[in-house]
Amino acid sequence: MLQLFINDNLVDLTDDSPIALTFQINNLAEVKNQQGNTSNQFKLPLTQRNRQILGFPDEVAFTDDKPYQQYTAKIMQDGLEIIPYGQAELNSVDDSTASITVLSGNVDFFDGIEGKIYDMGDNTTDLGRLQLWKPYEHAWTIDNVVASQKHTYQNGWIWPVVDYGTLPDSFNGQPTVDVRNLRPGFFLRTAMEVMLKPGGYTLNPESFLLQDDLYNKLIIQFANDNFEHGPDYDNSNSNYSLIAQSTILQGYQYKRNGANEDLRFSNLVRGNSRIYSLPASAYIATAELDVTITLQYGIFYQSEKPDGAVTISIKLVNNADGQVSSLGSIRHGSDRVPKDGKYFQGEISGQTITVNTSLNVGQSVKIAYDIEQAVKEKVYFHMHPGATFTVTDKLGNVLYGQQVQAERILPDLAIKDLLKDTLQRFGIICQTDNTRRMVTMASLRNLVNNIPQAKDWTTKCLNQGKNITFQLGGYAQNNFLKYKEDENVLPLNLANGQITVNDRTLPASGTLFESQFAPTLNRPYIGGTIAQINKVEPGSGNINFSVNTQPRLLIHDLVDLRSLGRSIKFTDGLGTDRVVNDVICTPYFDKPGGAHSLMFEKLREQYYPELEKILYHSKKVVRWFLLTPRDILELDLLIPVYLQQDGAYYYINKIDSWRKGQATKVELVKLG
Repeated sequence: MLQLFINDNLVDLTDDSPIALTFQINNLAEVKNQQGNTSNQFKLPLTQRNRQILGFPDEVAFTDDKPYQQYTAKIMQDGLEIIPYGQAELNSVDDSTASITVLSGNVDFFDGIEGKIYDMGDNTTDLGRLQLWKPYEHAWTIDNVVASQKHTYQNGWIWPVVDYGTLPDSFNGQPTVDVRNLRPGFFLRTAMEVMLKPGGYTLNPESFLLQDDLYNKLIIQFANDNFEHGPDYDNSNSNYSLIAQSTILQGYQYKRNGANEDLRFSNLVRGNSRIYSLPASAYIATAELDVTITLQYGIFYQSEKPDGAVTISIKLVNNADGQVSSLGSIRHGSDRVPKDGKYFQGEISGQTITVNTSLNVGQSVKIAYDIEQAVKEKVYFHMHPGATFTVTDKLGNVLYGQQVQAERILPDLAIKDLLKDTLQRFGIICQTDNTRRMVTMASLRNLVNNIPQAKDWTTKCLNQGKNITFQLGGYAQNNFLKYKEDENVLPLNLANGQITVNDRTLPASGTLFESQFAPTLNRPYIGGTIAQINKVEPGSGNINFSVNTQPRLLIHDLVDLRSLGRSIKFTDGLGTDRVVNDVICTPYFDKPGGAHSLMFEKLREQYYPELEKILYHSKKVVRWFLLTPRDILELDLLIPVYLQQDGAYYYINKIDSWRKGQATKVELVKLG
């Protein structure tokens, strides 16, 4: 007996519209995509029970939210859970039936990773509310840069020594590396594990991918056009933010104070001596910043003349030439207070000056008052204690000393695109266990190695003929494996590869897949070479990262400075240095003598020989089988099947429209 449960409720079925199930994980005719299990589109009778379970989809005025969401689904055959964890989708309804499709396997897994990587750092999104990247947030400091030289995928992030166009050509003696000119990387394995969590899946620890040494060493190295904060960044605690308060009564009285003087804010609530001079009560820009400057205060004002005025200002000082200019001010005059006998006088409270501006390194900001010379003998004012001087750097690019949101190290990609790039690079076949919520990432090599465990389907094969085709699908004679082009890396096709199929009936050439990443060149450095991602315009004379580059993927590697008798000085350019004579991380894309290479020709040789062997004199065989519910329950598409009729082992490419007791068409691909 066949039973269908939707949202854990048994639904009414009809014999007029049977449920047929298709099982597939990866169509070898199209290796760039992964496939999943699906049913035919079948019809459920709109009984009162089914209407309630489905959310009354036939009622135009009263339908609830259920038809707009996926239902949980379970299919049982003779008491066996054929589909234990599936998803049902309502396609349409008519007067008496509802059209339904059930999805499972890889479909559920891939549907669980919808969205973009950057969405995971935005708590206004469903992905972002999970805060999965939060454990990898860290400060951009010299100590973190130095400590991360020994990081592995277990740490997630790393600040390797990569030349972004700022390292000197000479590395004799003790070279200096300014950590402000480095950028972080993030291990691909860790990123993948984080991105799979929203769907509730984990990777099978026995997966081929997790056992692969290259996979565990891959670093997604920063190459974005901007090093930006995520939308959840709280800049109130930034190393460039200031809160200072006044603690004394201060102001102007004729002959006791100058007519143009600075106001003092001696209580440093937030900030440090690098950005704030207590003696001068001045904020000092130690980086190029976009800031919001705010002054909140109250004063007592007194004047004998109606035209007497006091101006409170936020002033910008250019320390290079001493020029001072006003960024914003409020003029306080007699029109703001009542006249009391001889004087215009009174309290002026709740005053706020706010300025948005850009600051260059070395510029400073202070608070000052100005009394007009013509009335200075007749005016008096004082500012009350508790006035607050605030500087907040705006949400934008990450600055040295600030927190780094780890997802912003990665390129702005859809989660699925990064996953597909990884699967293609390693020739991976995914198989999802919906019951254990676990994904196995295997290779064709695993499939071939499983031949000793092959299941003998000889007696299940029906004598209903067979169909043999000699092409698997979308292949050409020359199938190119391409990297993304980056005009800064020449020649443009230096890292591409190709799989050749000796079949003159195929098209001459085609692109099998294109990576989301571009290749990376090297330059000489201590211990051999380091990766070079040139972000600085040659000959520009500045170190602004203004050159656009494509995403980069590098291989983790270490240089032991001790064995070379060398050391490196890391500096932050602000007076803090760290001399390292231990190991440093110098990742690469490809290099002579490297343990691994990301050249597609090398990856082809390492991860695609089994596919090449299958494509050589390829055969896709379609036969008919009588498969029992237990055959389906125990189905493992990573285990080959053997047919004595053909004397061959096969990969199950597709089981098409299985129903109990019915002949089922199965696509098989001959192994070897």
